[in-house]
Amino acid sequence: MTDAPFKWTCIKCDNEISQYQEYCAECEEKQYRKIGGFLYLPLLSLFALGYSYFSSLQITLQAGLITAGHAPIAQSGYFFIASGVNFFALLYVIFTTSLFLRKKKQLPLAYTILLAGGVALTLLDLVCTACLFPSVALGYEQIMPVVRRILHACIWIPYFRYSVRARKTFIR
Repeated sequence: MTDAPFKWTCIKCDNEISQYQEYCAECEEKQYRKIGGFLYLPLLSLFALGYSYFSSLQITLQAGLITAGHAPIAQSGYFFIASGVNFFALLYVIFTTSLFLRKKKQLPLAYTILLAGGVALTLLDLVCTACLFPSVALGYEQIMPVVRRILHACIWIPYFRYSVRARKTFIR
């Protein structure tokens, strides 16, 4: 044994640090400058969400054009309104993705709004579908998107609010 006191050092460059840190200030800046860790999963989910809103926009617009003049005005109007909502949701996903890729400090709030709004839109769509199309029975295929969105929000909203990695990457 040596009589030298124990020193805490950076795991990258061996500079002396306090006991509760892993990196020195320089290495920490380099480490958190890039997107890493679990942050790749919400980035991938943004691309999947964008594809989902785009395909939903295409389907609802096509259904609206097919039913125009053949179905009650409330039903065909619903398809056009849903197309508009999907279009603006797609634009918001693109905006949120750009915040994510540019690592802006507004991202945690924007991502939280995106996830909470997605849950609300999915629930609203489910209620409107049940009211306007009584022949469509509520089943597994209608309920599971709501459950998936709620689970997704329950995981990623707290991660963006409380994670050290997310805070240091986007807020600094």
